[in-house]
Amino acid sequence: MINLITLPYAGGNKFAYNALKPLLNRHITLVPLELPGRGQRMNLPLLGDLHQMADDLLVQVNPYIRGDYMFFGHSMGGTLGNLLIHRLQASGRRLPLHFLVTGCAAPKVNHLRTVRHKLPDRDLREELRALGGFPEEVLNNQALMEFFLPIIREDMRALELYQYQPLGKYDVPVTVINGTSEPISDEMAAGWADETSFAPDIRRLDGDHFFILQHFAELAAILNKQTARTSFV
Repeated sequence: MINLITLPYAGGNKFAYNALKPLLNRHITLVPLELPGRGQRMNLPLLGDLHQMADDLLVQVNPYIRGDYMFFGHSMGGTLGNLLIHRLQASGRRLPLHFLVTGCAAPKVNHLRTVRHKLPDRDLREELRALGGFPEEVLNNQALMEFFLPIIREDMRALELYQYQPLGKYDVPVTVINGTSEPISDEMAAGWADETSFAPDIRRLDGDHFFILQHFAELAAILNKQTARTSFV
């Protein structure tokens, strides 16, 4: 069996990748991680620093990395996954068989990100509309947005204030997929070669930043293929 450990994007919770579950081969178990301040960890304070988030995730993954496993991270989840793999390598622990990254430029070009966490609520809501990840009925619901915006704002703050430091390379194959209409250039994606000793497999799928919502079948096929030649008991 293989655990597919999913890493949260900004504002996301452990249910964000649930659409993958029925599409995965039966030997792959979906293991969604959740950051403090949302979902089943609502009673805990939000974390405003990517390193704190990565440390939190490092504790969470321990029960799931004793056997084979993979990582999948979208957007902020891609940057968190990179930090997490570097931490696992530094501590001599088992590394993932594969790392699927979507909607995420290479960590070293973090300084090119648009600063959104300081925007007024109305402007931030429009940014979320442009990103494409929130249904209109949510964006237009004042009560829901009063709940979600502080979480999203703190996640964006953590991501946008993160200062990249090169940590060498890890021996994990990386597939990087971005949307055709999101502002991540091929050069920004190619920078993932600084993190992995393998040549990163860089692709695009139709859509905006949240193209994954329309392409879970293709993403599942990529993940299934990574384990197709492995024997299971």
